[in-house]
Amino acid sequence: MLKKKISEVISENYKNWNAGDMVSISSGTGSGKSYFVQHVLAEYAKQHGELILYLVPRIKLKEQTEAILEKEGITNIEVKLYQNVEAKCNNHGNNNDWLNAFKYIVCDESHYFTNDASFNDYTDISLEHLLSNSHAVILFLSATGDTIINYLKRFYKERKLIEYHLEQDYSYIEKLSAYQSDEYLYKAMDWLLENNHKAMIFIQSDRKAYQIFKKYEQHATFVCGVKSDYVEFVDKAQVDTIINEEKFDTLFLIATSALDVGVNIIDLDVQHVIIDMLDTDTFLQCLGRKRLPVEVEEKVNVMFRNYTNKQLGGYISKEAERVELGKLFYGVVKSTKGKHTQLSDIFYIDGTGTVKVNNMKYVKAAVNLKRYQKYVQKPSGYLEEIKSLLGYQEKVYIHDYLDDTNAKLAILEENINNKFSSEEAKELVKQLSLKNSKTQKVIKNISIANREMVTLGYPYEFVESKEYIVDSNGQKKQRRIYTLLSMRQNSL
Repeated sequence: MLKKKISEVISENYKNWNAGDMVSISSGTGSGKSYFVQHVLAEYAKQHGELILYLVPRIKLKEQTEAILEKEGITNIEVKLYQNVEAKCNNHGNNNDWLNAFKYIVCDESHYFTNDASFNDYTDISLEHLLSNSHAVILFLSATGDTIINYLKRFYKERKLIEYHLEQDYSYIEKLSAYQSDEYLYKAMDWLLENNHKAMIFIQSDRKAYQIFKKYEQHATFVCGVKSDYVEFVDKAQVDTIINEEKFDTLFLIATSALDVGVNIIDLDVQHVIIDMLDTDTFLQCLGRKRLPVEVEEKVNVMFRNYTNKQLGGYISKEAERVELGKLFYGVVKSTKGKHTQLSDIFYIDGTGTVKVNNMKYVKAAVNLKRYQKYVQKPSGYLEEIKSLLGYQEKVYIHDYLDDTNAKLAILEENINNKFSSEEAKELVKQLSLKNSKTQKVIKNISIANREMVTLGYPYEFVESKEYIVDSNGQKKQRRIYTLLSMRQNSL
């Protein structure tokens, strides 16, 4: 848990910030970023008769923030949605005079600009509009804002950027484990249900999240985005209770990334978090929804979906196409050789009917492409990335892979020292359901099965030999047989 607050890191340096400065405050959830703005900076601004514009990405977070300000009697902070800024630009042009009323512009959850670009065409409009103002100090607050900060460093070099950073401590993770199939996810949830364990489950696909919710409907609360096809199945009263009381009454909270900002769960009964999110920024945001009281030494079990290199290959292709089309638009490349027959989602049409590229979507695609290409350089690249981000030093078990491995080892151990005809050996290989690590095709050949068992670390092999048998006619015939031996036996 965080022992230090961001106010201690910034100290009184905020008194030296000047108009036009960009300030990055990067620290984990619960580090006091909002507290610093609402109490320290707001009080300083009040003493000088100055106003603060506080921008957030979700309506619930806006309402939550406004309620806190009203309760605390803070009157010099105006809260708006980023989407309000984008609508103002689309409807009334890019006149930014209205921003001159504010000494400070706070971009809370600033990863919004890149993360929401996957489904919001206009995130770059609000960013560019805010940065066109040089009268205010602009603050970027996020636990996962590296992408947007790198963008500012590259494209706004003339602006002064002041950075404050506080590392997140993930030592509260008791056990980190992984799974690779939906079948195991259901198996894990069945175990949690049988043992009455509360859990938060974050699912990348709203369709899959809804399917999981339907399976456990009597024991679950469902949350998705307002633009989702499944929003009608969200119990708004339950969501309001979660936001106001920071806990949920059901056994499971099943949510999409719509819950990745603005909602905190402070519930000692929730000791399990399951995350199916490829994007590591979103992964960390979802994990951060589980807040830990400072005075309680609480531990949490985290299980996440491990994306294989084969799965990552599909995502690489999608992001590569976006990056390629972005480069074509910007004139970096001259042609894509007629490969694209329809308008990519990286483009949008603005209020004047002009085709434009969402810069944030382009930047996010480029960042994702680089990340995914890095992951696939190792056999378990995504898993190792999650371990690294969380500073987890222990071995991470992939549950369904481990279960499958144990099942195969049990079959092999049961048949050790047994002799098989060629057909019998092939039938045993078929029973093992070994897959070629390169092609992912089921292996039928005995010699290939031997090689794959070595690759997988199974200490067994089929050893070929010949023996003579006497057939029904009294004829002596030679036949090929296979004996399953442990490699330790075979090396003696």
